[in-house]
Amino acid sequence: MSLKNSPACVEFRGSPDGLKRQRLFTPGPTPIPERVQTAMAGTPVYHRGPEFPALLRNAVQGLQEVYPTSCDVFLLSCSGTGAMEAAVANTLCAGDRALVVQAGQFGARWTDLCRAYGVEVVERAFPWGEAVDPQVVAEALRDDPGLRAVFATHSETSTGVLHDIAAIGETVRETDALFVVDSVSSVAAHPLPLEAWNVDLAVTASQKGLMLPPGIGIAAVGPRVWKAYGRSRLPKYYWDLEGYRRSMAEGRAPATLPVTLLAGLRVALQMLREEGIPRVWERHARHARAVRRSAAALGLTCFARRPSNALTAILLPESVDGLALMETMRRECGVVVGGGLGDYRGRMVRISNLGHVDDAGILEAVGAFEAGLRRTGWEFEAGVGVRTAQHVLTADC
Repeated sequence: MSLKNSPACVEFRGSPDGLKRQRLFTPGPTPIPERVQTAMAGTPVYHRGPEFPALLRNAVQGLQEVYPTSCDVFLLSCSGTGAMEAAVANTLCAGDRALVVQAGQFGARWTDLCRAYGVEVVERAFPWGEAVDPQVVAEALRDDPGLRAVFATHSETSTGVLHDIAAIGETVRETDALFVVDSVSSVAAHPLPLEAWNVDLAVTASQKGLMLPPGIGIAAVGPRVWKAYGRSRLPKYYWDLEGYRRSMAEGRAPATLPVTLLAGLRVALQMLREEGIPRVWERHARHARAVRRSAAALGLTCFARRPSNALTAILLPESVDGLALMETMRRECGVVVGGGLGDYRGRMVRISNLGHVDDAGILEAVGAFEAGLRRTGWEFEAGVGVRTAQHVLTADC
């Protein structure tokens, strides 16, 4: 790809109406492939009709491949937070103690959900940008053998950190506690082999690596969860996973699922199969590496000590207004990225390569980032970010 017109966003200048096509590089929702959009535009499948069981079972099988796992997989009509709530409601009782390990805004959501149901939270919090220390988890479990569950996050979207679920799972394996993982932004970007890593329950959602609009929550449920379900006394009706297990025997769900999204999911899973799941993981790693190295070439620092392949969180100099930078990227280049959350609002950008993103898209995002930075007065060699990204993408092919 020629770099004569770098940064990439120059190609969008001068459109007749002054508007640019919008390209998402956010950690959710993510770009939706044309094949998936076409599938969702078709006639909906009747959720009580004869075609629906095959559609649902295809989705379950495909999701088992993507994780990978042989555990039960249930689809819920909700966002990822709904699936997280189902994980709490089906495994615990009011008054139970649960360990929440977190280092970001979405890890802290486990704390809020547990407390909403009267679960006593033992929290181990780490600074934003750092990964959870498995040894701290081991110490917490040793100090409190009555802990019923450990809640953790795989890819922390607010910081760009990938937590070491395999190591944490080894620690939890030595106890009777359930291990529950938020994998909302990690599925398709990273493997999460539930059985090998001692994960009892993992949740994700449609609008991330699965390349769909929001609306499907997903719960992968291991055998130990059903024992916990038997003693759980938390209120549940819509989130009752036993109802989903009974209905799945007939290829149904206990409540209406978003059939339009399921039609898109069938195609999205087929696309992942065609590419090959290991190659999908490798692509996310290569794209994330290109963005991280570009940021370094521009004189900037990546926030995560242990970065996820789903997105790159980039700290900005004090002289750069992150909100103005993002608006420049959006208005002048048509590139939409995520901003900093909490105390990092305006101090960080989060560039995602999650889902349906190709090499040209990475160069487009980096080029827009360069253009926006130059508008803020940040000094660097023109085109160095795009050249660096292109070198990574070419060398790693």
